[in-house]
Amino acid sequence: MVLVGAWTRGMNVTTARQGIGTAPDQKEQFQALLVRCRNAVEAGPPEAAITTRGRRRTGLSQERTASMLGISVRSYGDFERGSTRAEPEFLDRVASVLHMSAHERHVMFLLSTGQEPPQPFTNKLDSMPAYQLALDSSVLPGYLSNRCWDIELTNQAFRDVWAGKEVPTNVLRYILINKEARETVLLDWEAGWALPFLRQQRAALNTAPWEAGLVQLQRELEDTARTDKPLRKLMKRSMDDEYVHPNGDTRLIKHPQWGPTRITLLMTRPLDAASAHRFVWLVPPKPVDQMP
Repeated sequence: MVLVGAWTRGMNVTTARQGIGTAPDQKEQFQALLVRCRNAVEAGPPEAAITTRGRRRTGLSQERTASMLGISVRSYGDFERGSTRAEPEFLDRVASVLHMSAHERHVMFLLSTGQEPPQPFTNKLDSMPAYQLALDSSVLPGYLSNRCWDIELTNQAFRDVWAGKEVPTNVLRYILINKEARETVLLDWEAGWALPFLRQQRAALNTAPWEAGLVQLQRELEDTARTDKPLRKLMKRSMDDEYVHPNGDTRLIKHPQWGPTRITLLMTRPLDAASAHRFVWLVPPKPVDQMP
């Protein structure tokens, strides 16, 4: 084994002359997986990563990925082409840097080593109390959701938006299926809420088609659309274009204290890329203490 690169935390990338597997298509699958994951990562601020048509530009370059891994560009290029083998610790670092799902990480290990990953890539967060404290410390309505749009944590400001009504437990179900929401809370429902979120659901399914929660949501949407004519019409329209949610998008909402107002949606992710969790904040046009 010849050392071709070292990660800054002491993990080594080692090369076996035969590289990955023996069949050319195995190397091609490995390279295609890594390239797809690199291209799906936002490399910069949202405004630099999203085009005017709402399409995502190419994500991390090989140079940027190599820098984040602490190895040379040449070493990373060899690794991505399947010419080198790597230790499990390095593969996990790649999975983190490229924001791989548990399934993508699993496939990478199988293609690279021929073996199952040493431990599951968790979709759970270990710091829930700290995340709850972060939410509770903010005067802005906010929540923490997972890959399947389930709302796992909220703060009082978020619960106040519904003024005694049932607080949503799943973002997509509430926006697209709850008829009371579209009639009393979500203003400009068709163009401002339903269409963008239908397109986001399609993008999420394309990225993680194995995710049972997303598949179940899609089934519920299709079942509801059979009797819900407005939703059925919008589901057809949503196929016309792609949509990637940029930070700074604005939506119209009827707040019980503020009245009809335009809010800005801001999203941040915890450093644990594996979990696919995200914080979402509903930001009013003025400081909260200046709102009606």
